[in-house]
Amino acid sequence: MLSASCGTLLDDIEDIVSQEDSKPQDRHFARKHVVPKVRRRHTPKYLQDENSPPSDSTIPGIQKIWIRTWGCSHNNSDGEYMAGQLAAFGYKITENASEADLWLLNSCTVKNPAEDHFRNSIKKAQEENKKIVLAGCVPQAQPRQDYLKGLSVIGVQQIDRVVEVVEETIKGHSVRLLGQKKDNGKRLGGARLDLPKIRKNPLIEIISINTGCLNACTYCKTKHARGNLASYPIDELVDRAKQSFQESSGIIAG
Repeated sequence: MLSASCGTLLDDIEDIVSQEDSKPQDRHFARKHVVPKVRRRHTPKYLQDENSPPSDSTIPGIQKIWIRTWGCSHNNSDGEYMAGQLAAFGYKITENASEADLWLLNSCTVKNPAEDHFRNSIKKAQEENKKIVLAGCVPQAQPRQDYLKGLSVIGVQQIDRVVEVVEETIKGHSVRLLGQKKDNGKRLGGARLDLPKIRKNPLIEIISINTGCLNACTYCKTKHARGNLASYPIDELVDRAKQSFQESSGIIAG
């Protein structure tokens, strides 16, 4: 039990996480922790001219992206992977929501308050005319919600394609990737573990050993979003742990 919580009655561990998430310094991805190296990109000839498009044009890869994640460690890890891929492609991950061209909202559906914050953030983004990409358990489990209509959605097993979804959204298109990945009929654990990543805390690596759930608790929608239990191969987990140690002087696996 955390010492700071001894005098306060909490419903469960998510309440502790929610309290810590409320600290301003923990809310967003810090640019200084960007690990991925931006790939070299060929600049088209028309962009080299004096009359090149302004920085807020619809050419993908030059915009600023703000990422907000709610929920469990698994969800936070997904958000870190998506941030890493976008940074590696050339997008700038910003902590300033107002300056961002696109908001990537990574949702949680376990508790109603988290879903309410997610829905309110969508409304605010629309009011500020931001491009929007929705991720996480809410759109995966409830893709037909009215407030999700017309918006780009990426499923929990499709986070390795976040660059594609963001590119198309920047162009003004609406994209939905919600399929389940399978190998010879067997459901896979999720996205690859060797994807580029931006950690919210550079000394803490979150390694997901599986995804989904064996149970069917009536109060929880996680199984609707992430499906039945599926595990990552041991060799992939070991490789990810080794990669994490190489990227940091020291980490705490969680």
